[in-house]
Amino acid sequence: MSAFNGSSFVEKLNAAVIRNNSLLCLGLDPNPLKYPDHFSMPAGGDALLAWGQQLIDKTADLVCCYKPNIAFYEQFGPSGIEALRRTIASVPRDIPVLLDAKRGDIGSTARAYARAVFDVLEADAVTVSPYLGRDAVTPFLAYAGKAVFVLVYTSNPSARSVQEFGAQDSLLYQHVVSEAKTWGDESQVGFVVGATQPQALAEVRSLLSGRANWILAPGVGAQGGNLSEALSAGLDADGQGMIVPVSRAILYADDPRSAALALREEINLARARVSTHHKYRTVYRPAGEPSIPKAADQVTVDHSELILALHDAGCVQLGQFTLASGQWSPIYVDLRRMSSNPDLLRLAARAYADLLKPLAFDHLAAVPYAALTIGTAVALQTDSSLIYPRKEVKGHGTGRTVEGVFSTGQRAVVVEDLVTSGGSVLKAIDALEGAGLFVSDIVVLIDREQGGQENLATAGYCLHTVLTLSQILTVLQREGRLSPDQAREVQAYLAE
Repeated sequence: MSAFNGSSFVEKLNAAVIRNNSLLCLGLDPNPLKYPDHFSMPAGGDALLAWGQQLIDKTADLVCCYKPNIAFYEQFGPSGIEALRRTIASVPRDIPVLLDAKRGDIGSTARAYARAVFDVLEADAVTVSPYLGRDAVTPFLAYAGKAVFVLVYTSNPSARSVQEFGAQDSLLYQHVVSEAKTWGDESQVGFVVGATQPQALAEVRSLLSGRANWILAPGVGAQGGNLSEALSAGLDADGQGMIVPVSRAILYADDPRSAALALREEINLARARVSTHHKYRTVYRPAGEPSIPKAADQVTVDHSELILALHDAGCVQLGQFTLASGQWSPIYVDLRRMSSNPDLLRLAARAYADLLKPLAFDHLAAVPYAALTIGTAVALQTDSSLIYPRKEVKGHGTGRTVEGVFSTGQRAVVVEDLVTSGGSVLKAIDALEGAGLFVSDIVVLIDREQGGQENLATAGYCLHTVLTLSQILTVLQREGRLSPDQAREVQAYLAE
């Protein structure tokens, strides 16, 4: 084993993240057989080396790490392996190299793999398989300053059939994290979780609560992982802790440097959006224990007058109803009726205004269509700017997705009438964030308590509600407007 001198993998990584303002990792997957036009000479070791060196020269100030995949070099035999060694040697010494080799064996075989990776190829870190347990990883951890990235939940479509095996609160990939985080310290052990699996990313980050382990999240780019969702789920509280490797989308672009620059900026924009969520985001809990962001200063207010006014106006009705989904419901909420009742609209607007007092924002963003009237009333009540995402984008005129006057980088609070599952709110947020606005908070009049708050929390957003259906039922029952049996019927419906 060679003696360690110089910076460790994590020290190099942290420094490169700060220096280059980047979480982008360039995957080096040379494939001259499929992309011959991108190589200056026939397939072989010399072609791989020249290809890799020119990419490193073009991107060294834009990335935090390089990730060569050993298979693309091994297929060309000894000359390919030598090209890999020389390519790694071409990387500036202050940028770490994470070798994608997925090694996993025990005893003398594992020690031989470790020597090849760290002594011969001189990589700073390597991906490993946990299937054989701690014994397969310990030989790699014996190298001071080096790191391993343990496969946890991969980005391929069939990963779920194996990696989600087990009971709901103890899936195989969760067990791997719980075990592997004890195999070494935070600078030695990282984890591989596909960017195509944001819920798994969230679960892994939860299991690492309070620890500084890094996550390698492949799957952005050609594999279709949603960058914003992945970062929202996988970043730590400091907006770091996650390496985003991209290969084909940069390697085989017409201008690799421009592609890398664009991806770095896209990642940083998403990081900035995520950072606005973290002031409300709590650490994700294991499955079955959703973490729900809450406003720190929100207090319980008696809204009996508002509840009774909503009932008087027919905005809350009890009976037998068929919803738009075709499902039966014992309660029906129709807040569009508020627009015909100015006194009720003013009362509701004041309640919204109370929710907004502790929040920082530049604009209110009303969700069409029902919340447009409410949003206008709240904007007048609070003397705020109002914008709104279009439900249908015009094919003529400006073709804007968000109407109103705003600037990129400003913050919007979403105004909605009620929340059921949160789907319409998330769709509106996609449009707002796509237009360059930051969103972290949603204010609504009524939460139907049917998963909306949890779904929004999982996506990293904080829901602020004036009323819940449970509060409405309590007041209506107290005032004799529904019987205990009716209340139980609605509560049973909500529980389902």
